[in-house]
Amino acid sequence: MKIGIELNANIVGSLQRFLNKMTQQRRNDYIAEKILDAKKKILYHTWLHVKGKDFHPPFEWEFPDGKIRDSETDFESLSEWVGPISEAVFPLLAKKNWSISFLYNGHVNLVDSEGWAVLDIRTGPLATVLIDTHIKISGE
Repeated sequence: MKIGIELNANIVGSLQRFLNKMTQQRRNDYIAEKILDAKKKILYHTWLHVKGKDFHPPFEWEFPDGKIRDSETDFESLSEWVGPISEAVFPLLAKKNWSISFLYNGHVNLVDSEGWAVLDIRTGPLATVLIDTHIKISGE
């Protein structure tokens, strides 16, 4: 039993380190592409490329319903995106028979079908918890 708990703690620790390394822009891209099924729509107009600098052509997000959003949209912090994120994540939880537990100590546990806490994070906005859950489930 002790070995399983230690192994589980190592998995949680490595996931926490990965989540902390993800930049906000990378997180926004993940949300748009992996959770909300949006596609990048490159904006074809003139731009300046400086040699030696990272270059990313300007783009917008195009969603399956035809809506277009700016590439700088912070899906995680806008309440209008909680519903679509929930609609994508909760079926994944049900398919794996996992659950989310909101604990009194200010943490959220993602519990797998065997009762192991797979993810332990501080309570934050529901969208943040669901996005971290999706990252864990998809193994990204």
